[in-house]
Amino acid sequence: MPDKNATIYDAKAFGLTSSEFNSIKKLLGRIPNVFELEMLSILWSEHASYKNSLKWLELLPVNGEKVVVEAGGENAGAIDIGDGQVCVFKVESHNHPCAIQPRLGASTGLRVVNRDVFLMGAKPLAFLDSLRFGNGEKDTAKWLFGEVIKGLADFEKAFGVPVVGGEVYFYDEFNSTPVVNNMVVGTAKKESLTSAVAKGEGSLVAVIGASTGREGVDGDAFANDIITDNGTKSGMIDYLKNVEVEKSLYKVLQNLQKEKLLIGVNTVGGQGIVGAAVEMAARGKSGIKLNIDEVPLREQGLSVRDILVSETWGRMLVCFSPSDKDKVRSVAHKNGVEFGVVGQIVNNEVFTVTDNDKLIAEIPVKYMGMTGGEAPVYDPDYKIRSNRFKEYKTEDIPEPDHYPAVVKKMMTSLNVVSKKWLSKNFSRSLRLDDMGGKYPSDAAIIETGTKGKALLATMDCNPGYMSSDPYKGAQIAVSESVRNIICAGGSPLAISDCLNFGNPDDPEAYGDFVSSVKGVADACKRFKLPVISGNVSFYNQRSVEGKIEPITPSPVIGTVGLLNDSSRHTTLSFRHKGDMIFLVGRSQDDINGSEYIRQVCNIENSAAPFFDMEEEEKLHLIIKGLISNNLVRSVHDVSNGGLFFTLLECSAPLEFGFDITSDAEIRKDAFLFGESQSRVVVTVSSEKQDDFVDFMVDNSFSFSILGHVTKGEVRIDDESYGFIKSLKKSFENQLKQWFEHRR
Repeated sequence: MPDKNATIYDAKAFGLTSSEFNSIKKLLGRIPNVFELEMLSILWSEHASYKNSLKWLELLPVNGEKVVVEAGGENAGAIDIGDGQVCVFKVESHNHPCAIQPRLGASTGLRVVNRDVFLMGAKPLAFLDSLRFGNGEKDTAKWLFGEVIKGLADFEKAFGVPVVGGEVYFYDEFNSTPVVNNMVVGTAKKESLTSAVAKGEGSLVAVIGASTGREGVDGDAFANDIITDNGTKSGMIDYLKNVEVEKSLYKVLQNLQKEKLLIGVNTVGGQGIVGAAVEMAARGKSGIKLNIDEVPLREQGLSVRDILVSETWGRMLVCFSPSDKDKVRSVAHKNGVEFGVVGQIVNNEVFTVTDNDKLIAEIPVKYMGMTGGEAPVYDPDYKIRSNRFKEYKTEDIPEPDHYPAVVKKMMTSLNVVSKKWLSKNFSRSLRLDDMGGKYPSDAAIIETGTKGKALLATMDCNPGYMSSDPYKGAQIAVSESVRNIICAGGSPLAISDCLNFGNPDDPEAYGDFVSSVKGVADACKRFKLPVISGNVSFYNQRSVEGKIEPITPSPVIGTVGLLNDSSRHTTLSFRHKGDMIFLVGRSQDDINGSEYIRQVCNIENSAAPFFDMEEEEKLHLIIKGLISNNLVRSVHDVSNGGLFFTLLECSAPLEFGFDITSDAEIRKDAFLFGESQSRVVVTVSSEKQDDFVDFMVDNSFSFSILGHVTKGEVRIDDESYGFIKSLKKSFENQLKQWFEHRR
């Protein structure tokens, strides 16, 4: 074990700057030894301390009347849903691993965030995923897509929790650098929530789970900050795929909670035992003495340093009273996992490590990570890009002369066609009672098992809006996510965000991050929604003709809402021939940011679509009123692909058609395919049309009649676009045909 004093060369080898090395010397009042320096480098990394993002994350609203656990308070956030229950949820990224080993990366990414949720005492109920891949014409995109989906399905099946929703996009800006964000939603009794805390003089901390090996000791294949040329770490792939230990940890935790043996529990992740232990001690305003003599090892020859930094999967740290040691050990062994005491709590708020009674590290806990509050926080230079691309007017672009041909062309876009085929890749047996199967909604519906109550969940962020104006694009992402919850008949409760960006040392990439955070923060404040958890993923970049470029800014928004009576959830599908179709909100003569302008007009870069926050807020109130007054039969918001694809999504489930008339004041392509925001399609039965119109007039909100639901034909302005069965086949099979096509 090295005990020599560290040098600036050691600091740089561990990824620390000279100024950080000098700060460490000043904080400690001495030169650290090499071991201490490495511990601090691990806990001062971007992945652990959020040193390049923390300043701007403070803009996000985290408080709220129903917030039980705020962002940063624990590994996930929690919101009160009544009846003594809380919803625990979080969105996390696993982008870099999925670029290296996509199947394993996707599976382990879902595994990580799932553990964050269940270690708080929650029962995981549902998974959602937000995915971005490169140009669909490239074989790399197809391979990454297929492997990621397999990885998600692997974990879903093994752990027994269904994938219920999400989104998928394909853009050049994600070539070879996918974005894979996972959301886990669970529930717990409020009184049973556990904390990642270690406190109480003399309390013990033990590692429970898999035996510790060399994973991550000699370099991280799933690089925390940047993909390097070091290849993959020396872990066993089959071992990483094994989810049985994860299920055992879940059972152990349930038993320990039931027997009231826990003071606190934390996951062992990318910073190893040292990171998990320090975080627990910092939360408890305690110190911790680490001694690894009892840590179960999978192989010989591991040093103290190796054991503390190892990233072996399938482990957790638990804090408990010394008198309960035998009971805790017994619970672990009965569930087939290892147990070993790793430390003891003291009240001096100092982290110490001993080896054979020799002190080898002594650092105040507050210096060792974000939770402690003394890790460095930076404010990198940035350049704000607003309205980066041209705003096109419809008169700038020739109008198509045959709109059915436009629809056929649009049907080749992977971004607007149905993703229903994806559900066949997941476990159908886990979704036998899925309420959203036959009658889908704008948000996934998750039963809680309590008095007919259900949760609603969605993930949203359209990459097509982000490159031009990250601020507006982020606002739209929040607005669409909230709108989906409302259109499904629920009330939005809280948000978890996953902020995926390029290198923070690149002023433009960092400026995109700053703009996006401001957009998320401002929108959440307007909607009075707290951000209760989340994640930042930097260094997402790709090589373009030898130049490193950042991905499209991707602030993915996961929103959870509450449905007090699950039997009354609102569906998007047309239900009755002859029902009138109305558009709530105003269409704009705008095709900017749309899939239409990219796919049909061959304009890759354009401004973001029309968006007005005040109009969006009013729309939410109107839709809530229409649903609560039982005035509408179906509800579906207009988003990607524009009005035509919204109507097609409404028609496809039960194979109804529609007959509508376009707006004479708006050019037809903008009317059918423009993606201006704050619009919702509703259907109204004949007996409620007068009440519907009265409600809209009384509330002074824009609306227009589009047409009516037909038995099966699709007609626009008296022109036939074919029958729904044929359109549905093209709409729902395109993704499958693309994936299965082999060149």
